[in-house]
Amino acid sequence: MTYPPPVDPYDSPPHTEPLYEQPDFGRQGVPPPVHDRHPYRPPVFPAAPAPAPVPPRSGSRTVTISLLVAAIAVVVVLGGGVVFYLVGEKVSWGKGDGGGGTPSNGASAGPSLSAKEAISIKEPATLNGQAKIEAEELSSLTTDMEKELEGYPGAANAFGAVYGDLADRKFFAALAAEVDVDDPQRMLDTAFQSFSGVNQLEGVSPASTGSLGGVAQCGGTTIDGEDVAICGWADEGSVGMILYFYETAVDVKGDFPDMRAEIETKS
Repeated sequence: MTYPPPVDPYDSPPHTEPLYEQPDFGRQGVPPPVHDRHPYRPPVFPAAPAPAPVPPRSGSRTVTISLLVAAIAVVVVLGGGVVFYLVGEKVSWGKGDGGGGTPSNGASAGPSLSAKEAISIKEPATLNGQAKIEAEELSSLTTDMEKELEGYPGAANAFGAVYGDLADRKFFAALAAEVDVDDPQRMLDTAFQSFSGVNQLEGVSPASTGSLGGVAQCGGTTIDGEDVAICGWADEGSVGMILYFYETAVDVKGDFPDMRAEIETKS
């Protein structure tokens, strides 16, 4: 009896043709596949919304101008106190006490003009290296300062100006006038007391007068929540003040004597 040969379980079956046929696109009734005529494009997503505008800093021009307006308003009140002092001095000298006073025609009881040094006040084009700001919105403010000083009895060459850079919050306002002052210390005290009646001044102390003499002092306050330093002087022939914005009295006290010397001269 003959047996078939053993079958190798690992022997692969002979290769045969696949049972399916490739489609014949040329034959009738078999349409060719339809391809998209447009190339693939990735989906477009909407852009992220633009960030909200950054709110203006406290040092923006608008806020800066508002601070100046508030400060000048205080100066106007201060000027009223100084005028009151000057008028009072003239009247008191005119009254006399027992005939020893000067006539009541408004003549000063201080040193005669020939005995005093000639004092001049000028409006500098630059002050402490900073140019004068000619912005249109400041013109009315400086005019108000000048009018206030011109209201002093016998005042001459009065000016008010702002120097520095508003955008950088580095600026200051200066105002001064030639005026006969019989008691410089009392004059300056009256000015600072008038200021304190509106905005409390702190740390008021004497400041250097340099070679010009007279009396000077500086103090600090806050206006609209911002630091403002005030330095002023008075002598027998002039009165003046500088307001330093975003500064304290300690910051500016050293610069004040030289800045005064750029405004006032004696000969």
